Amino acid sequence: MEVLVAANFTCEWCGTWFVDTSDLVGDHKVPHKGDPDLFWDRDNVQCLCKPCHDRHKQAQEARSAWG
Repeated sequence: MEVLVAANFTCEWCGTWFVDTSDLVGDHKVPHKGDPDLFWDRDNVQCLCKPCHDRHKQAQEARSAWG
């Protein structure tokens, strides 16, 4: 919730503001892959809306896994 409040409930990728917090996620900028330091690093978490996270971010991570 701290991440969402700090971002004013606005997606950092598309800039859309959301009233319903269930439309937002705290996304790890760098995938933590089980690393507790990356998981809990507040500077590694950004506010994304579900569409940006579920489509665009996941596609980006899939591409980087193959690249």
